Amino acid sequence: MRIVGLRVREVSIPRIYDTYEGNLQSDPSHADASRSRYQIIEVRTDDGHVGLGEVSDIAQRMRPPSPEELKGILAATILGAEVTTWRAICANVSRTLPTNWHPELRGLTLFGIEISLLDLIGQKYNVPLFELLGGRYRECVHVCWVAYQRGDIPLDDELAAFAEEMRQKVAEGFRAFKIKVGGDHEKDLARIKLFRTVAGPDIHLRVDASGVWEEAEAIRKLADMAACGINACETPVTAVNRQIANDDPERINANADAAAKSLARVRAASPVEIIEHVGDLGDVFSAALVRHRAVDCVNVIPSQAGGVLRGQRLIHVAETAGIRCLLGSTVELGPGTAASVHLGVASKNVNIPSDLVSPGLLVDDVCKAPFRFDNGTLRPFEKPGLGVELDEAQMEKWAVRKDSLP
Repeated sequence: MRIVGLRVREVSIPRIYDTYEGNLQSDPSHADASRSRYQIIEVRTDDGHVGLGEVSDIAQRMRPPSPEELKGILAATILGAEVTTWRAICANVSRTLPTNWHPELRGLTLFGIEISLLDLIGQKYNVPLFELLGGRYRECVHVCWVAYQRGDIPLDDELAAFAEEMRQKVAEGFRAFKIKVGGDHEKDLARIKLFRTVAGPDIHLRVDASGVWEEAEAIRKLADMAACGINACETPVTAVNRQIANDDPERINANADAAAKSLARVRAASPVEIIEHVGDLGDVFSAALVRHRAVDCVNVIPSQAGGVLRGQRLIHVAETAGIRCLLGSTVELGPGTAASVHLGVASKNVNIPSDLVSPGLLVDDVCKAPFRFDNGTLRPFEKPGLGVELDEAQMEKWAVRKDSLP
């Protein structure tokens, strides 16, 4: 099974509403709030198989290459290679990518090429990806619905839209939710109180502050939020600010112990559990979290981690330390979502509802059989590899034209 063809195409799909996070709302250059942009990778072999990958949710700040440029970079490394040497191929691609690329774009690209090759390996051996990842541990992945901030709109309008969103998702069977917070504290408290009015006292609720609070501020605000009914908080402190983690992760990696100690101090004072991202940061950061007992749970985003295999390793590290895991998301399309779902069902330690909301947050997909939520869960397709196939009409519908690029 030798690689004889490569194709890269770009699509862009709107979200159901403009989505903002706590530290991005005032910086539209950092957040592409209204839609998500993707580069879809197709790797073809001499026996007619096609492996699918995606570079997920590309922000303009990453200065991504054109599809033609990415194809040229990848083709020089993978064309002519034997698929069974996929680990060596991935390592060669990692060495080939330009050193001046945006760090998050680098991880997303490595994820895209890795899952395309794993898709081919699954097809070669006629097994779903979860079998290649060690076998199925559970039937489905439970999903935590993520409610974003909606930008600069009147409070009454935002609360009305938020309440309707929560009612709809509870009715659809979701039993875990995450609210993006960190802007206006009083508005955040109003949304938490409204959530409990709509959803009742028993459904899990966590907040995500995206690393906008100083330590003392985090402790004070978490006490307020706990009194209103939250169960956990993700990324509370500036030491692990998400914008820095995305754009300049080495700033955090270089001070991993200090960041972990900051989280540990907040955890010690917090009435709710503390969660932190690890995928787009180095292994030194995960080690620091373990060493300082800094968190109750880690968020692993496979696409930001550079692939499902590193994601799996981070999950195993946490499991060894007795720290629970969830899978995060950059808002992937069908191929990327499939990879995460396969990883989730094959991972014993992914035991908290995961943020795989893309099938509901995007208005459409590019696959023939897109994912659908079933009572707040996602199930992997049973076909070999990723189990997904592109729909050419959808690819054409959402194609990014050269003259439409910013």
